Amino acid sequence: MKNKLNQHLFNATKIVAAAFVVSGIFSSCTKSSATANTGPVLPAEAIRGTTLNGGNVKGVMLTDSTYTINGDITVLKGDTLSVQPGATINIPANHAFYIQGTLLSLGTQQKPVVFQSPTALPGQWGGFQADSAQAVTVKWTKILWAGGPDSTGGTRQTIGISSPITVDIEDSWFIGGQDNSIGVYSAANVTILRNTFQGNGTTDGDCIDFHSGVTGTVAYNVLWGGAGSAIKVFTSALIKNPQTNVTVYNNTCIDNGFRRGAAEPGRGILVDAFSTGKFYNNLLVNNYYSLDITPTSEFSTVQYGNNYFYATVDSLVKNFYPVGSKGVAQTTDIISQTTGANDPMFVNYTPPPNPSLRIMPPAYDFHLKAGSPALGKGNPTYNNDIGAYTSDGKGNLH
Repeated sequence: MKNKLNQHLFNATKIVAAAFVVSGIFSSCTKSSATANTGPVLPAEAIRGTTLNGGNVKGVMLTDSTYTINGDITVLKGDTLSVQPGATINIPANHAFYIQGTLLSLGTQQKPVVFQSPTALPGQWGGFQADSAQAVTVKWTKILWAGGPDSTGGTRQTIGISSPITVDIEDSWFIGGQDNSIGVYSAANVTILRNTFQGNGTTDGDCIDFHSGVTGTVAYNVLWGGAGSAIKVFTSALIKNPQTNVTVYNNTCIDNGFRRGAAEPGRGILVDAFSTGKFYNNLLVNNYYSLDITPTSEFSTVQYGNNYFYATVDSLVKNFYPVGSKGVAQTTDIISQTTGANDPMFVNYTPPPNPSLRIMPPAYDFHLKAGSPALGKGNPTYNNDIGAYTSDGKGNLH
């Protein structure tokens, strides 16, 4: 009897012990789950400090965080600086980002990344000097008031690249730079899509400037009020190879080329110096010169057509294809033979161009109204419409 009692007690003890073990397992699971849900998991290389006083930096600038930059930042070769959606980076003085490694600025439509000076005037900080970068990707990012002077007093590009890398810049804003917004001087492959450029350059500077063998695509960009050319395609004055060869289509270029002056006026699109490419469906409005395919381009290989030319100033009508240009009007072009003819019907735009204007009036809207002559007149290889804002939703999203 005693042995049976001992056996029953032993079995009961095992059951209780097992219950505690099971209870402990479920208790641990519940605690772990609660801990995991207390906040977002930060990346291993999260940049947690919000004030950076310069020096070598790598890692991740976090979603919805605000950072202040108080010195030049260098991203070393092999390192990556990644910026998450909604991050705001304030640069209160003339500091720059020197990119030797990889730059990833990855905003979203709902949460753009912002790089800015607290002073909303052109040329307040040094931009991204990425001459020796390994890769540059910029998406849904506002880059405001860059181009401050270098150590010699010369203005700096907002993004400058001189290495043969992949460059991907999409859906971003370049506002108030003091020199080129994007300058690529190498055999890089570029994708530049659906961006907005406003008021770059005081007395010089192109919105997009290619040299020395750039290849790739430039499409659906809106480029307003630049000092020089909206899009410049150039190989070299002396060396033919590697050749710059890009496809440029469905861009809207307005009021560019005046601040550089009559000695070297800017263009809506300039194709020059042994370069070539394809140029279709571009909407060129009130630029000093519109489409200039120069005698020094590789003109025999340049393909172009279905471009739209409009001006509200008599002298600009004469410069759609400027004197001395190899380019001539194509039967597929839409051309204002007289001032004000063939209005493209923007939602809101007040001509004529004002060269002193650096900040675009907020009321301007370069979407096309229903019934615009630009709709349905594009080369369908690229788009059925002309200009950056297209009826199929593939165009500029700003």
